[in-house]
Amino acid sequence: MKKVIYSLGLGVIGGAVGAYLNIPLGWLLGAMVANIGASLQGVALAIPQWLRSIAFIGLGAMLGTAFEPELLDRIHQWTVTMAGMLCYLAIAIPCAFFYGRKVTGFDNLTAAFSSIPGGLGVMVILGASAGADPRTTALAHTARLATILMVLPFLLRQLIGIDLDVTAAANRPTASISLADAGLFIALAASGSLVAKTVRLPSPYLLGPLIPIAGAQMADLTDFQIPIEFVNVTQVIIGAGIGTAFSGAKPHELFKTFILSSGLTLLLLALVILFAYVFTAWTDIGFAALLLAFVPGGLAEIGMLALILNIDPVFVASHHAVRVLLITVTVPLLASRWVKRQQQREKPNA
Repeated sequence: MKKVIYSLGLGVIGGAVGAYLNIPLGWLLGAMVANIGASLQGVALAIPQWLRSIAFIGLGAMLGTAFEPELLDRIHQWTVTMAGMLCYLAIAIPCAFFYGRKVTGFDNLTAAFSSIPGGLGVMVILGASAGADPRTTALAHTARLATILMVLPFLLRQLIGIDLDVTAAANRPTASISLADAGLFIALAASGSLVAKTVRLPSPYLLGPLIPIAGAQMADLTDFQIPIEFVNVTQVIIGAGIGTAFSGAKPHELFKTFILSSGLTLLLLALVILFAYVFTAWTDIGFAALLLAFVPGGLAEIGMLALILNIDPVFVASHHAVRVLLITVTVPLLASRWVKRQQQREKPNA
């Protein structure tokens, strides 16, 4: 419990500083950086899985409120960008694998599962079952996500040429929510999560609440307005959860991981920028939305950034959801074949 209190306390302090400085996604980034800094000092920190799950449910529900009835008029345009995202993954994953194998010195299995931009938990579990180093895989994924979150808001500022501080402030939800709407909101989010968990939907605590609330919004049955306090609390928990992933690691290990991750992040972001520029020319979708949709970050964290900055969060979240679904379905099949091949190779030597 002390670990949880320390982590949340640091998250609130760091988040408040980030918000005071008007940093886009300030509550999340502040909480994350504060917990990473404390981890470097050897402080024992932890965010329990049940608390992270609640935060993900809240975020999935908030993303669902961004859906509107007018979405059906433009969703057909997404087929081109979805195909572009798949092409990006087809290039980015081999590049990340090569970087992990040649630059960082990972073994083949660890480099492979560290390079696939899927869910952290899925990659660690599947990688460990195939023979990859689970600790290295987890640190590599977390370091890449943390680096992307720290770089991306400022990259958007430079490439788009707008003041993101003003944009974020102008789009922060300030409306209150009635007791009846709050009850309906919670009921839809909770029931959606339970159903998604039961049918084993990937990222159930995100996609579970998102789907029913998005359906209600598109059917024009609801018009939820989420208070800013709810958004900030969710950011703190998610940010602190990322930061605590480094708890227990040695300072030199963290430093090495971040140095190696920064190189891979710059490589992947350069490729994302190229794809975003190309598809901006081919479609009428904005560069910022394409950048956020293609970037190999987490569905929760990038979805939150799009929501806070009001950069077409529905478009961004939908592309990341498709990526997660695709990777969650295909990687286990490929991993099982990989394990069988390894077992077959070991039999003659037994």
